[in-house]
Amino acid sequence: MALATDYKSVMARSNEIMKKALGIDYTEFESGSVAFDYEALLRAPGYSLEEVQKIQAAYGVGNTPLLELRHLSELSRRYAKPGYGARIFTKDEAANASGSFKARRAAVVVAHAKKLGYKGVMAATSGNYGAAVASQAAMHGLKCIILQECYDSKGVGQPEIIEKARKCEAFGAEVIQMTVGPELFYKFLLVLEETGYFNASLYSPFGIVGT
Repeated sequence: MALATDYKSVMARSNEIMKKALGIDYTEFESGSVAFDYEALLRAPGYSLEEVQKIQAAYGVGNTPLLELRHLSELSRRYAKPGYGARIFTKDEAANASGSFKARRAAVVVAHAKKLGYKGVMAATSGNYGAAVASQAAMHGLKCIILQECYDSKGVGQPEIIEKARKCEAFGAEVIQMTVGPELFYKFLLVLEETGYFNASLYSPFGIVGT
């Protein structure tokens, strides 16, 4: 029998949907009525720093150039007290696959989804993380759906977000564009349930460990 897809029914199944789409039961980290063991949650992915670096290096992420901003370094020395001048460097994260530091998180998330045998990944994002997930999914041969919150209540789109849909699509992702509101989470849950894809959330423990 097909499951009901109305808002109330889908939201009532949210914990079950998220557990299946992430492989983590958040109730395992609850203690009492208000306590939550965040440290244990972040240990749940089980990836060491060396393993994270290996995953990232294999898919065009990390080891980005460290560039000295020579003029700023010179300016710092000129106006600082003797012995207090600094050399100022910047990390060129645009050298990551997809052109953003968000690729660091996406690399681990998508690699984990591939490891678990998921056929695709899904993320709700308004920015660069969507392109990062789409890029990694393409390299792993996984399908990808990006849900963008880009329209206001009057249906007016934010150009900088709408434009980023093109980048996601260039990596082969399907992009669903919506308004910003409670219907966004409902739609996210509904598509996760329909597709059986992995929840490639930026804020999952698998994403955080890749930072």
